[in-house]
Amino acid sequence: MIKIIAILISLIGLSVVLYLLFSKMQKPWDEMTDKEQKKKKIMIASGITVFLAGLIAALLMGKKK
Repeated sequence: MIKIIAILISLIGLSVVLYLLFSKMQKPWDEMTDKEQKKKKIMIASGITVFLAGLIAALLMGKKK
């Protein structure tokens, strides 16, 4: 059960990153201000981190001593 929750959280993180990268309502990078670019970089890095943490947690839950 915990493994499924970890995978779901990982997929949610991935979907956030994909939404930020491919959303039609996003401004092109060169039209963004420095503040907007920094915010977008932080959001993308956060989404990737959540995705990787969820995958690692799901993989480690399957291993038993």
